[in-house]
Amino acid sequence: MLVGITGGIGSGKSALAQILANLGARWVDADAVAREVAADPEIVASLLAAFGSDLRDDMGQIDRRELGRRSLRTAEGSRRLEEIMRPSLSKAIDHRLAAVEMFAGRAIVVYDASLIFEWGRETRCDFVVVVDAAEELRIERVRQRSGMESGEIRERMARQMDPAQKKVRADYVIDNNGDLAALNQQAQGLWAKLQVERGRI
Repeated sequence: MLVGITGGIGSGKSALAQILANLGARWVDADAVAREVAADPEIVASLLAAFGSDLRDDMGQIDRRELGRRSLRTAEGSRRLEEIMRPSLSKAIDHRLAAVEMFAGRAIVVYDASLIFEWGRETRCDFVVVVDAAEELRIERVRQRSGMESGEIRERMARQMDPAQKKVRADYVIDNNGDLAALNQQAQGLWAKLQVERGRI
């Protein structure tokens, strides 16, 4: 059974995925796959051509934070980034999901990705879970972990689907306005529900 986990930046979707993985789920992290894809020489060349030859960090890798700054500043930049990344990333995610599902047996597979709805990938999932939190709390979480300024974080949020639209389309919604203990409690409840659903499939 494949369970998609999505939500806006700072919502805590990956924290939920980690908890479910600790409970026994197999975890496919779209961000991790994206990092692998972004290291492909052809993709690197395209990113440098589109967003600047100075985009490499001190290790010679693509500076993902700077890439985000440059690409998500405008609608055109976002479109160009998607044109470069989406074909290879979609293929890589499909391969990763297929491989994990093949060896998962009866285990639940969680697919953690921010663009499940935006890319129309909800049809690939048996269930979709949306993690949500108040905007100011999400901004503070991202600011603390990344050092980004609030204005930059808001710019990125503006490029994502409205959380309210995601919640309407979700099979389950997790309210992550509390602490990690509160999220863990909700995750336990969700896990119990998913166990029941798995028995029906």
